[in-house]
Amino acid sequence: MAYSLYRTILFIALFVAFTIPSSLCHKDDSNSETILRDLCSRIERSKECVDIIKSELSRFEDSGCNDVAGPVIDLAREKAEQIRDMLNKLHEDSNDDKLKEKYLSCSSNYNDAGRNLDLAKRSFDSNDHRSIPEQVNDTEEELESCRREFDEGAFDPAHIRDRNKEFEVYVDLLKVTIDRLLAGDQPDNGNYVYEDSCYDYEN
Repeated sequence: MAYSLYRTILFIALFVAFTIPSSLCHKDDSNSETILRDLCSRIERSKECVDIIKSELSRFEDSGCNDVAGPVIDLAREKAEQIRDMLNKLHEDSNDDKLKEKYLSCSSNYNDAGRNLDLAKRSFDSNDHRSIPEQVNDTEEELESCRREFDEGAFDPAHIRDRNKEFEVYVDLLKVTIDRLLAGDQPDNGNYVYEDSCYDYEN
């Protein structure tokens, strides 16, 4: 009888040990995904945005709005670096002088975009949230400069227009994320502190 009771208690203890942490983890992931999907719904190309965040959910460990801003900046910065490296390779390999010039110009744009996003991440890490919109705007200007190099009708064998459109999704997601973050910043004796007001925000 005592052995049977011991086995029952052991089974319950093991069940609780394995199921409760798993449920908590799932709840955090689900909440982060809900916040990110809501942010994506606020930009024009929401489907592409959701596709991006679905494969990157492991970066978003916590559920608060301030917790998603840092990884979103990182994602945009990594995408800028990826496109810059691609443009550098195209510049090296191309035999077309006009294209080489365009690739080099766009590479410089994406390099500067990455630098702006580095500054945005530093501002975020130091809780200087009010500086981030200017850095995001500078990033958007760099994107626009490259977009002009490969406007509609321009010779574009490497499909740079597509890369610009792809990066635009990251920038748009970043803009709404920072807007949401700033909406949760409330003044407290001259300093700004974050309050989790995720779903009180409106565009």
